[in-house]
Amino acid sequence: MSHNFQAQREKRIDDYLDLYNYAVSIKDEQWQQAILAELSAPARDERTEHRRQQRDELIAYFNDVNQTLIFLYRKLQRESEQASREQLWEQIWTLKRIRVEIGKKMRAFKEALSS
Repeated sequence: MSHNFQAQREKRIDDYLDLYNYAVSIKDEQWQQAILAELSAPARDERTEHRRQQRDELIAYFNDVNQTLIFLYRKLQRESEQASREQLWEQIWTLKRIRVEIGKKMRAFKEALSS
């Protein structure tokens, strides 16, 4: 988070707290609740942004795994030695399992972001 953004956020919170104190002093409970709701919104936004960043990292990792799989399949096609082929297949299956796990995490993030 940039320093400028953080400073603006802190000022906004301070302003809302001043308004909240005023709402308390005039005993306007409806306004107090509305202010509290506004104050909780940035926390939700930050959690959502953090989830999006994690999702983007997973997507990048998923793409890296796919690129590595393509490379290994091409290498497998050229390899004639049985021991090397078996080693490549082990690597391929490991990456396929990793890719499935990444896919599960990506679906969980998608569900969390849509709720």
